[in-house]
Amino acid sequence: MGVKPTGVVVSQLIPGTHAPCNLQLMDVVLAVDGTATPSEASLHAALGRVKPGAVVRLRVRRGGKLLTVPVRTIDDQGLALVGFVPNQSAKIKLPIKVAIDSSGIGGPSAGLAFTLEVMQKLGRNVLHGHRVAATGEMELNGAVGAIGGIKQKTYGVRQAGAEVFLVPAGQNARDARRYAGPVRIIPVHNLSQALRALATLPRA
Repeated sequence: MGVKPTGVVVSQLIPGTHAPCNLQLMDVVLAVDGTATPSEASLHAALGRVKPGAVVRLRVRRGGKLLTVPVRTIDDQGLALVGFVPNQSAKIKLPIKVAIDSSGIGGPSAGLAFTLEVMQKLGRNVLHGHRVAATGEMELNGAVGAIGGIKQKTYGVRQAGAEVFLVPAGQNARDARRYAGPVRIIPVHNLSQALRALATLPRA
């Protein structure tokens, strides 16, 4: 599999900053003041050289167009904050063809579930006979990111009759346990941890 970072996606605009004036959701930030930002790390590094309150010029891909967008930063504890939540954009070349019907699904929270299902379809015994539910955003490095709406998701998992619910570690897991009832909540930080947790469950 080949993974090539291609920029940073504007996944959420932060109220109270100047970003909502000029940026749009799903813009892909390619550069800051002429410095390429193919990854989140490079974006943070570029902004680390900016004086808080200064105007930065962002090279942005919006749809099929390339734009230069000025945005005034704000001071966030001594650091320049543009005002959006970044997400990695990348070109991914897979050794097989994968098609996923995501109609009716909004946001990135099905990432972990999709990943486990693809592995199961390819012949790996991921579920080990258990009724498993999963939620979490899949990062390119295998990390499982936090998601929203965990209360509603946990109730849905209970109604579906799942035995186990894999959720992002941290606040998501703590909240899920409040509503899980008989469902076992397994907090995970990454895909490897999720696979190990499933492999060590008692055999169904």
